[in-house]
Amino acid sequence: MTNQHYHPKILGFLCNWCCYTAADSAGVGRYQYPPNLRVIRIMCTGRLDPSFPLEALASGADGVFVGGCHPGECHYQDGNYHALISAALVHEILARLGVSSERFLIDWASAAEGPNFVKIITSFTGQVAQLGPLGFAEKIPAESLRAKLNHAAEAAKERKLRTGLINASREMFKAGDFSRTTIAQLVQAKCEKALEEMDSL
Repeated sequence: MTNQHYHPKILGFLCNWCCYTAADSAGVGRYQYPPNLRVIRIMCTGRLDPSFPLEALASGADGVFVGGCHPGECHYQDGNYHALISAALVHEILARLGVSSERFLIDWASAAEGPNFVKIITSFTGQVAQLGPLGFAEKIPAESLRAKLNHAAEAAKERKLRTGLINASREMFKAGDFSRTTIAQLVQAKCEKALEEMDSL
């Protein structure tokens, strides 16, 4: 099997106020970008549940994109910072399952940044196309990965992981450090015990 001409299925969760509007303006402006993206509009990326991207990949998506307002410009003040916490958990779980982290992306585009949205989606689509269908780049049977992703999505809904995310959010705002590296470390530290329990099942 080759991924040279593979057309990936990408699911996008787009913020109503910024990234969704950027996508709309890109269409009105007739900017060309790959047609692989299927969009779910959410009011804020802070509404993103970490189980959503995991369920999307388990259900047949090859990649998942989350697009929102630039940090500091959230319509609901700090929703996109909470989204970074959820995204960090998704990346941590994908790594533990052996799924390429390049299948999941969170990025920003304001309502006026149609061309930037096009650039982000074009790049991400090419990146996922190179990976091929789920399991191809990972060299793990797709059915096995989907079963693990479904299990992880259910685990992400459990109270222990939710509590870890809440604690990670509190620490993030207390420290005032919103770098992705620091957030990833916080999520790993606060959710480690729950993640180890998930790994053992």
